[in-house]
Order: sequence, then structure tokens, then C-alpha cells
Amino acid sequence: MSGARAGRARCAGAVLALASLGTAGPSGAVELSLAKAVETALANNPALAAVEETRRQVEGGIVEARADAFPQISFGGSWGQSLSPSLLNSPDFEDLLELFPEGFEPGTQELTRAAITVSQTIWSFGKVRAAVDLAETVAQAAEAQIAAARLDTGLAVADAYFRVLATREGLATIEADREYRKRDLERVRDLLDIGEATELELLRAEAAAAEVEPEVARRQGQVRVAENGLRNLLALSAEEPLVLEPAPAQLPDPPAGDLLVELALAERPELSDLALQVAAREQQKKVTSADGLPQLDFNGAWGREVRVIGNFSDPLYSAWAFGVNLNWSLFDGGRRKGQVAQIESQRTQTQLLLDDLRARVRLEVDQALSNYLTARARAAAAELSAGASREALRVARENYEQGVATQTDLLDAQSRSTLSEAIAIESHYEALIQASRLARAVGRPATAPWRAIAEN
Repeated sequence: MSGARAGRARCAGAVLALASLGTAGPSGAVELSLAKAVETALANNPALAAVEETRRQVEGGIVEARADAFPQISFGGSWGQSLSPSLLNSPDFEDLLELFPEGFEPGTQELTRAAITVSQTIWSFGKVRAAVDLAETVAQAAEAQIAAARLDTGLAVADAYFRVLATREGLATIEADREYRKRDLERVRDLLDIGEATELELLRAEAAAAEVEPEVARRQGQVRVAENGLRNLLALSAEEPLVLEPAPAQLPDPPAGDLLVELALAERPELSDLALQVAAREQQKKVTSADGLPQLDFNGAWGREVRVIGNFSDPLYSAWAFGVNLNWSLFDGGRRKGQVAQIESQRTQTQLLLDDLRARVRLEVDQALSNYLTARARAAAAELSAGASREALRVARENYEQGVATQTDLLDAQSRSTLSEAIAIESHYEALIQASRLARAVGRPATAPWRAIAEN
């Protein structure tokens, strides 16, 4: 990097891990490094919060699955009245009438019941254990999905962060060019007043000053769009000032491609997610198969059953029952066999998706590494071109002041220098964005330092 570029203040983060900042910037703004910006998004971004909320959902599923291993206790009560003529319809009722010389008329019966019931699975041939294992595996898969969402959020923040920095620095370059053209216009006017410049030179200077204004307005719009995108990811208000930490000018050297692929296969949460889904299908198969095996359950109840409410305290009206039940589905028409076949098919599909993802991860890492190396080479070439253009502008200015070069030569040199500087800025930050994407392809945060990756 040239001294001019290294000395120019960059409003940028870096792929290298930076210390999180919490210092107050101008007007009470909080200064952000890339790491701090990612941390803020991980804490405040509502889309990520929605994904992380699934953690509570799967934890509830584990509690639900475990509940089948514990006793189920409930209390129940009932009250009712009834009138039944069944005794009158008995074929022996005429013989019974002799016991009622004054006649017989059915009366209304009132009965109140209250009981505590207990049920407990004694043996389910592993169904309950398999259901708990299934719920825990689903929870682990959810954690892998959350980890992937966090990495995606970090990458989105890094992309937005660097685009803010790139648009700001690009705008600063164009504004500096505008100021130079304004000064040049004033100088030509002064020279025209003393007869050392022509009307044509004045017109050229005025045109040069005017033609840069649309570009300034365009880049100001780019800055607003980029800043609003970053604020949205950080869940900040539209008026929140963004003071971003400068980035080092040196682009990091990545480890070898084979090491990056090895790390990606070991650390990508998407691979863990699919692997856990394969395991979940196996456990789901066990749960479904266990439905066809015998199950022993204990059931018991104790309470009171009275006609008169006042008798509830009398032990004479106690009622209880308990027993052990055996349930065994001997034939279900092939329903369970079909369910198992579906689960096995889903497991095979997931395993094939896992194999395909492993292959795609290798390709993603190779492409991301190639993109980064290409972007870094382009940034280096653009910086060399910008340095040469700056030197050409310096020479053109000196020659113009000495009367050796024309005003057209100076304006052309100024335009080329500004353009090459803008390209160098865009190329540098594009390389940083590609480095962040490479880190994501490996399964690391966008702020992960390459040195740490190489050491691991």
C-alpha cells in the first residue's frame, strides 16, 4: 500500500478480529468496530431473535417427551341426577310388587363422585426413551440451525458494514475532487482578471466543476442507502449516528484451500443439522416400531362416592380400584409398516442431502477462496493504478503551472486520478467482503482472524 493510501483515514472494519469498542463518538454516537456491530446485531436483530426463539420450542418438546416417563395424576369429580324405569321393565317385576303393598314408583337418584386417578407406564420396550432421545436430537438440530442463522447475520452485517465504509470513502474522494475543481475554477477566474487565462479556459473550468455535482449526489444517495441497511441489521433508528472504526489497509492472507475445506466439513452448522436430522429419523423409526410392541401400564383411582354430600367424610363411602393393563397391537392392517417405510425413505433422502451438501461445501469454499484471491489481486492492481494516476496528476499540475501542459491535460489527469482512486477504494472493500464470505463458507464468523483458522 502506498503511503498516501495508508495515511488516508478509512471508515472501515476488517475481517481480522477487532476489539469491541464502546467509546462515545461525536454527538453521543457509539463508535463501532466490525466485531461490535456483529455483536449488536446478534443481540438486537429481530429476524435472528425469531430463529433463536425455536430454542424454547424444542426445549418444551423435550419436557413433553419426558413426561411420559413420570406418573400422570389427575383429580376428577362428578355430580348427577338420574331417573330410570329399568326396574319396571324387568320380567320379574310383578313378583317384586308383592314387596310393595302400597305400590312402587321410581324415584330420582342423585350421586356425587370425587376421585384421584394415577397412571404410570411400567414398560414400553424403549418407546419413551426413544421419544426423549428424538426430542433431544431435534433440540441439537435446532441449535445447529441457530448457529447457521447467527453466521448468516454476521455475514450480512460485515457486508453492510464494508459497503458503508466503501460508499463513505468513495464520496469523500469525489467531494475532494469537487473542492479541487472549485479551487481551480477560482484560480482561472483570477488569472482571467489579469489577462493570463482565456474565456475558453474559464468555460472548461466551469464545466469541470459542474459535471462532478451529479456524481456527488449519486454517491450521497449510496451512502444513505448503505447506512440505512446497516442500521436495519443492527435494529437502530434511522437517526442513529454511525461512527465506524477504520480498517487496516493490509488484506489478510488466507490458509491453504485444503485446510479451509477440512475446517468447513468439520464446522459448518448446516452439516451438523442434516447429520442430526438423519439421527432423528432413526429415533423416530424406533418410536414408531415400538407402537407395535406390548406396553404395560398401571392405573389406579381412589375417592368417595355418595348420594348425600354430607357422607363424603365417612370412610364407608370410599371407592378405589387399581390394575395393570397390557396393550399389544397384534395387527393394524399394515399401517405401522407403511409409517416405518416412510420414515426410512425420509432418512435416506436426508442422508443424500447431507452427502450433496458436503460436496457443495467443498465447491463453496473453493469458489469463495478463488473469489477472495481474485479480489485481493484486483485490489492490489487498482492500488498500483491509483498510485500511478496520483503521480501523473502531480506531474500534470506542475507542468500546467509551468506552462508546459494545457488545461485539458490537467483536467484529464484529475479525472483519471479520481476514477482510479474510486476503483481502488471499491476494490479494497470488495476484497474485505469476499474475505468475510470465505470465512462464512468455512463456518466461521465474519470477524474470525485467518491466523486463528490456520492455528486450528
